[in-house]
Amino acid sequence: MNIQRFKNLFWHLPQSIFWNFYYSFPSRKLTLIGVTGTDGKTTTCTLMQKLLENSGLKCGIISTLSAQGLHTTSPDPKDIQKILFDYQKQGFTHVVCEVTSHALDQYRYWGCHFKIGIFTNLSHEHLDYHHTINNYLKAKAKLFSQSDLAVINHDDPLYSQLKSLISIPCVDYGVKNKSDFTATEVKVDSKFLTFNINHQKFTTDSNYEYQIYNILACYSAFSKLNLHPQVFKDTILNFPETKGRRENVLIDPKIKTIIDFAHTPNALKVTLSSLKKLTPGRLLVIFGATGGRDQSKRPIMGEVVSKLADIAFITADDTRHEKIEDINRQIISGINSKKSFAADPLNPIIKNPEQFYYFNIPNRQDAFNLAVKIAKANDTVVACGKGHETTILHGSTEYPWSEAEAFRSAFRLKNQNV
Repeated sequence: MNIQRFKNLFWHLPQSIFWNFYYSFPSRKLTLIGVTGTDGKTTTCTLMQKLLENSGLKCGIISTLSAQGLHTTSPDPKDIQKILFDYQKQGFTHVVCEVTSHALDQYRYWGCHFKIGIFTNLSHEHLDYHHTINNYLKAKAKLFSQSDLAVINHDDPLYSQLKSLISIPCVDYGVKNKSDFTATEVKVDSKFLTFNINHQKFTTDSNYEYQIYNILACYSAFSKLNLHPQVFKDTILNFPETKGRRENVLIDPKIKTIIDFAHTPNALKVTLSSLKKLTPGRLLVIFGATGGRDQSKRPIMGEVVSKLADIAFITADDTRHEKIEDINRQIISGINSKKSFAADPLNPIIKNPEQFYYFNIPNRQDAFNLAVKIAKANDTVVACGKGHETTILHGSTEYPWSEAEAFRSAFRLKNQNV
C-alpha cells in the first residue's frame, strides 16, 4: 500500500465518517447533483444551479466560486458537511456540487449520495498526484459509485474506458458522436451560439463553441429531472455569468479584454480556439503555470499557446516555492523555436505578424502592462489561469491580486504615456 492510499484510508476517510455523524448525515435530506471532470465543472455547476432555481427549487452550490474563504474546489469533509447542514437547515432541497478527483480519492464526499453524477471531460492534469491518466480516470469514476444516474460526455477520448467503469444507468451527450442528447447545426456568430438538441432549437448569448458541452451536460441532467423545457431555453438565452470564466473586462471599446480560469492544456486549447474565431485582430495571451503542481503539463501549455495565439506573455501564476525562472523555462521548452520568436520586453517590436512572438516576463503585472501597451484596435487580450481568484501565492505568502484590476492598472499606465 502506497503512502497516499494509506493516508486516504486512515486519515481522510475517518474524518469524513466523523463529520457525517457529527452533522447527522445532512446530505440524506437533500437532493445532490455532482459534477466532475478536468474542465468546465464550475460553469456547469453554475448553470445547473440557475436552472433549478428558475424551476422554483431552492438550490445551493458547492464550487470553486461559492465556497467563500476556501482554497480548494472541493472543501474538506468538515466544511462540506457544515455547508450541507446549513443548506438543509435553511430549507434548501437541492445542492449542486463540484467534485474533484482529489475529493473522490480522499473520501471527502463519503456519506453523500448523488441523484445525478455529471462527467464533463478528462485531459492532462493532476498527474503529480494521480501519476497516470488511467488512475485519474478511475478517481473521477468513483463519483458514479455514489450516484443513481451517470451523465457522461460521448465525445471525450476516454468515453469507452469510463463507461466500462460505470455500473449504474447512464446517458450520454455529444456533438461529434450520436448520443442520447446530441447537438447538431451548431453555429457561432458575434453575438450568439445556436444549435439543436434532438431536433429542438436553442440559442445562448454565450457565443463560445465549446460552451455547447456545458449546456449539453446540463440539458441531459435537466431532462432527467423532468423539469419544464421552457425554463431551460429561457435560462441559457441569457447565460448565467460565471466569475473569472470568459469574463469581459470593459475598459477600452476597441480592445477586448477577458479573464479566464483556463490553466490546463485542454482548457487553453478550447478557450483560445474559440477566441481566435471571434477576434478580427490579433490574439494576445497572458498566462503561466502554478508552482508545486503537475510539471509535465507545462511544455504542453507552451505548445498549445504557440499554435493558437499571436503573442504570448509567459508570466507568474501561483509560484509557491518554485522559481518562476524554472517554471517559465519549462513552458517555453514546448514552443517550437523555429516557428517562434523570443521577443525582448525592453524592445517589444513585432516585425512579422505571421510569426508567433512570446515574452518571458516574471512579474504578472508587468505582463499585463506590456500586453495592453502592445494591443491595438480589434485585438483580444485574454489573461488565463487566475480567473476569479483574489490572491496570488508566492512562497508561503498570499498577496492581494485581481486580474480585472491588473487590466485597469495597465490601461491607466498606457493612457498616461500617450
